[in-house]
Amino acid sequence: MSLDKIARNQYGDALYAVLGPLAHRIASEDWDVYAKQAEFERLRRGEKTDASLVTYSLLKPSLLSGFATVTIASACMTETTLFRLWSAMGATMKPVGAGLRKDLRYTEHEHGDRITIYFASHEAWSKRFRDRAVEDATGAEVRILDRIRQAIANLIGDEPFVWMGNKDLDDGFFGLAKAERLPNTPHGLNTYQGYHAVVVLSALNPPPAHFHFMEAHGVSGEELRTGCYRTAVYQAVMRCSIRNPADTTPKRVVVMDRDTAEWLGALFPGAAVVPLPGLGALPSKGKAGRPRQHADAAAKTRAYRDVQARKLLAQLDLINGTSLICASYPLLAEQVRGEMREFVRDDIPSKEGEYVTPLPAASATTCGTAYLSKYDSMPFEHFIHYDDDGFIAELRDLHDRRVLKEESGMFSPAHFDPSKAADNGRGLDNIVHLRGIWLDNDGGDLTHAAFADLFPYLRIVVWNTASSTAAAPRWRAFIPTTYAYSLDVLALIMAQIVKVLNREGYWGKKQLEKQAKRSNTKPGLCHGFDEGKFNGAAMFYLPVQARVAEDSFFIDYGADNPKRGPLDLHAWIEHCILDLRPEPEPVRSEKVIALPVPAIAPAQTSAPAVKKRQVSVKLQAARDAIAARDAHLGADRRAALIEKAVQDWRMTPRGSGHAAFFKLAAALNRAGVDLGGIQDKLWEEAAYGNSPRERRGEIKDILKSLGRRGTLAGGSARSNHWWN
Repeated sequence: MSLDKIARNQYGDALYAVLGPLAHRIASEDWDVYAKQAEFERLRRGEKTDASLVTYSLLKPSLLSGFATVTIASACMTETTLFRLWSAMGATMKPVGAGLRKDLRYTEHEHGDRITIYFASHEAWSKRFRDRAVEDATGAEVRILDRIRQAIANLIGDEPFVWMGNKDLDDGFFGLAKAERLPNTPHGLNTYQGYHAVVVLSALNPPPAHFHFMEAHGVSGEELRTGCYRTAVYQAVMRCSIRNPADTTPKRVVVMDRDTAEWLGALFPGAAVVPLPGLGALPSKGKAGRPRQHADAAAKTRAYRDVQARKLLAQLDLINGTSLICASYPLLAEQVRGEMREFVRDDIPSKEGEYVTPLPAASATTCGTAYLSKYDSMPFEHFIHYDDDGFIAELRDLHDRRVLKEESGMFSPAHFDPSKAADNGRGLDNIVHLRGIWLDNDGGDLTHAAFADLFPYLRIVVWNTASSTAAAPRWRAFIPTTYAYSLDVLALIMAQIVKVLNREGYWGKKQLEKQAKRSNTKPGLCHGFDEGKFNGAAMFYLPVQARVAEDSFFIDYGADNPKRGPLDLHAWIEHCILDLRPEPEPVRSEKVIALPVPAIAPAQTSAPAVKKRQVSVKLQAARDAIAARDAHLGADRRAALIEKAVQDWRMTPRGSGHAAFFKLAAALNRAGVDLGGIQDKLWEEAAYGNSPRERRGEIKDILKSLGRRGTLAGGSARSNHWWN
């Protein structure tokens, strides 16, 4: 039986109807047909086991041979798979002439400023990812798609909208009367132009084998994904009022992944591309398959280090009320919370006249505790953290004072809660959280300028102590941090700083004493830091003028340097330079002696005696005044800084977009916005530039540059290799 006869199927045979299209392509000169060699050989041998055959067929430009001209009409023509494939085959396709173009409604989209494009995920969209079950804050499992559905409902509210989704979603998926479903092939339909919001849930990905096949023929995976999926998203989006250039109503578009949102944003110059609000962080897809066991000791160490880093990141979440780790690992969060010293409180009854500091809100908004003198156990003030610039400005103002050191006041980067522990008011057990790193240098071989050079991406503020002189300078340093943090995180940071100092040849006094005992050891340099103040409960005198005014200094390394920023706690934890290793397994003794289990004492039922802590009326009045002031600042100050940064960017003259866009990112960082928030804001603000596509293309490099701010990346001239 010939292929031509099967292809013609003259008598309407049912089997030939199935085989006919394939037979036609194989016999045609205008098609190239491919099959997997193993499957094809099994078919030829007549084997019945695994006797399936998958073919791939490519239409060639030779189909159009003999025509003088051929016009192909398509939306997003240069993005279609046909265009990419034929271009890879060597065919040349040109835009149509002006005569035909003048009859088109538009050739480029305008009024993109009317459109806001929301995206749900940073991951490529697929049905498998869509249906993945994740745990919510309560530990219950919920599909990613269901979380997205709720976020969309909250965003759109009562506004009518159209939506498109895969066939396995029923028409009542949203459960909203004003949600109108689009056909899965909505090309050219004009009946939905009264809608101003559109949602595309569809996952339209070819099988993985298709990607490999097309890549072998000059079409990349991204080009194939665009041709199959994104152009279909575009067709759905164009059913709403965006189709009508005269409609001035603001439009909202919701797509499932960021890459598609960016691609759409490039088609509508001026459109804002922003994350879908109210959704939270979605998990990464990860790799399929069972996790591998530890192959060797190195793998075991890496796994241990990952676990420790995850716990420390969870501590940051619990302190700051964030969900970087806790959202994905709620059980780990509960475990870590139970182990944290910051969340343990003595059972102290509240009595009239006692000073009881309430626990801070979920977001740790304070940056330390001030005391009138080193003898006080009751705080004078908890400093509210507005932003780094505001706090540093307060330190600078304090530095202008000419008072005795004993009258300058004391400060700790810890938030102390006197009611948290019975035995002390400002001990380690009273700490709720810490923010910022404070260091006290009593004089050594390390100057503050050299110290700043060791950390070229950290913002470091230094000032003189009261006893500092030009001949024997003594100084304190403050390093802002991106978040509040825990005692465990402080220990990690201080250990890393010491390791950097040691690598550069600077040592502490105890280390030098040990070196001195070794006669063959070359004497090292002393860094001069008071290591006794590396603990969380350490107190520091607030800035004042030196005894000799000319010996005073207050230097902000980073005030005019956008490359310097606050210490990025997440980056320091994730890229810890310390050699964190699991504890060695205990050696089993040759003889095991069974010891009796001690009896457990019954729990104490009566509350322990607590010394009554009184507060003077004047001191309490001062606290109340400070609290009233802080209530009107903070959030307003940060919002004003962000607004100013955005306004400066939007007023950028033509030709200055590149530098101004980076300046916007640095200003947002200074205002306290984290890298994730900066990334989202840059995507949104790129639409206001003269070249939105160029600005969006710069975001990755800008974030990479900003990502070095607050990290150990780089180093001094003597060593640029900090990483293990």
